[in-house]
Amino acid sequence: MNSRLFILVSVLTVLAAGCAGTPAGLPGETPTPITSAELTALISQSGRPTVVNVWASWCLPCRSEAPLLATASTSATDVDFIALNVRDTPGAAAAFIGEYYRAAELIHVSDRPGRIPIEAGGGRGVPITFFYDADARLVRTHFGIIDEPTLALYLDEIQR
Repeated sequence: MNSRLFILVSVLTVLAAGCAGTPAGLPGETPTPITSAELTALISQSGRPTVVNVWASWCLPCRSEAPLLATASTSATDVDFIALNVRDTPGAAAAFIGEYYRAAELIHVSDRPGRIPIEAGGGRGVPITFFYDADARLVRTHFGIIDEPTLALYLDEIQR
């Protein structure tokens, strides 16, 4: 096979795979479906301060804050980080995780209908970040993109 034909076949193979619904980005972990009661139990049973970040792959602000949360999850070793994916498809969520959270220390869960943040008092918008102390009490709810100073302040607050 000549080189031009090989390149054409390679390009067509890649395009066909993309049209077949292959998610963009690197493959990642598919988040585990969870209920509100299961999430509450997970937070309560850990006995550690916990950050729950609500995100979706289609949310541009979520993409902006993901690197900060990924870094925080590996540096704040005495805090649990839970990434709650909402109103998303498993494939799109896995691609997002592969792109942004590959080396992060996060527990990946999902709530496809998006009921959990509403039940927690956060509403339907994303991103939302909930901060729980070691006794599983909700200390803060942050709406929108979280920045580094705010994250540091809230982490300090839940670690007291």
